Amino acid sequence: MKTTARRTQTGLLTAFILFSGSIALAAGAGAPTEAPPAETPAPPPPAGPAASPPPPSTVVVVPVPVQPNPAVASPAPAREATAVAGSIPPPPEPAVEAPPVTEIGIERLPGSAYPEPQTRGLKYSSLWLTFHGLQWPYLPAKAGRDRFVVGISGWGWLDTSYVKFFPWGQGGSIIGQDQIAYAKQQGRMLLRVTPTYSFADWFVQGQVELVGTEDQTISRADVGGADTDDLWLRIGQWNKWDFQVGRFEGWEVFHLGMGLDQNTFERQGAVTNNDYAQISYYGLTDNQFRPAGAAGNMAVHYYPLPFLRFEALGTVGSVGSGPIIAGRPVAILDFGWLKLKGGVEWQRKTAQSENDQTETTSKGVGGALQFVFDPHIEFGVNAAQGTVVAIDKQGQPLATGSFTRTSIGGFANVGNGSERYPLLFGVGGMFTRNVDQNNIAVANVTDNYWLWQSFAAVQYVVFQQLYIKLVGSYSRAHWLEASTNPATSYDNEDYSVRLRFSFYF
Repeated sequence: MKTTARRTQTGLLTAFILFSGSIALAAGAGAPTEAPPAETPAPPPPAGPAASPPPPSTVVVVPVPVQPNPAVASPAPAREATAVAGSIPPPPEPAVEAPPVTEIGIERLPGSAYPEPQTRGLKYSSLWLTFHGLQWPYLPAKAGRDRFVVGISGWGWLDTSYVKFFPWGQGGSIIGQDQIAYAKQQGRMLLRVTPTYSFADWFVQGQVELVGTEDQTISRADVGGADTDDLWLRIGQWNKWDFQVGRFEGWEVFHLGMGLDQNTFERQGAVTNNDYAQISYYGLTDNQFRPAGAAGNMAVHYYPLPFLRFEALGTVGSVGSGPIIAGRPVAILDFGWLKLKGGVEWQRKTAQSENDQTETTSKGVGGALQFVFDPHIEFGVNAAQGTVVAIDKQGQPLATGSFTRTSIGGFANVGNGSERYPLLFGVGGMFTRNVDQNNIAVANVTDNYWLWQSFAAVQYVVFQQLYIKLVGSYSRAHWLEASTNPATSYDNEDYSVRLRFSFYF
């Protein structure tokens, strides 16, 4: 009975297994067969004794790894990306466009931005700080590449100075008013920003100079006040030509040396606001400095030879109460050791009102001869003369406003030639005379004023960056005023000392 039962159970179990296998084989025959991709290796066999192969009815499932989107270098051709089952297809190849500028940067202007094809002067001297008409900041494109760079540069100085006036003569109340002793500390800091786009030998350049002042008793309109110095645009070819428009200075002709800096007592000389007339030197300077008011300059610069340069500068706009128009051509012949500069200028101011015939016309001529024997000595002489013709509201000549002015001067700087411990000494002097046409009181006696200015200076440069300069000066001014009978005649003298710390960057 038991044997019969076991046989019966074994037969039922065998029949069940055979029936299940036939169903599985039928299911496998109906499903599509899919081979794993060639790039995906088969999983390694398990460790241990070899396993018997699965029966034909068993379906082996092989996992397909899903790969993330691979990093593609730009630009990456699509053909280099291999199709992988389950991966994200590579992005399309971007359009290839040549960028208009291949180099962009902000930098402190390097030494190469201050060109010196010929010797500018003794290093760190006053002549060395003058660029003699060269194109600067000089930021050309690099070979085969366009370039856009924003150059940063500037300077700052701080003066502590003292002056005392000693008037004498027949100046009446002016003598007492001119007995002045005055001490002050003043300073100016300038930040220069120069964006420049260069391609091949062409360039487009702009510049703005923002100025802060230490002396808070002066307004923006006063000499030395906080202001915008340069503000211009320029286009051209390096070392060939350029066109410049905006607020900027014309090329210097009359060089003063290591003293007589702008906004200083020695630059003013022995002249106060109480005197009959203001006297200042003339060095082809009516249109050299930046125009005040709603006026600006336009200039064409031409560089036909490495040692020859030309500037044709014009001024247009309104200064004070009326329109102004001016022209100032200048030429510089620069062999490094020898520099010859010369130019002429013409300026006309008129009134705004059509019924006002006020008009002032000024013109002048000037030149300079300079020598540089690097590294120990440089010196030069200057001369300029100009005339002013004034017309009043009724169209009549104005005798007190019409005059001739003449300035003659020179300078010399001597250095020790040391790169590590640069020490320089400088001296200079200048004589200016103004003679007008006023002879109201006494026939053939006209207003006659003259001014003598002189200085001595010593300068030491620390770390090739910090300039420390001590300047002592003496000045004498003389007035012969022809509006009284007898004519009023008096003199004023002053002595001043100034210590300057300056930084150029």
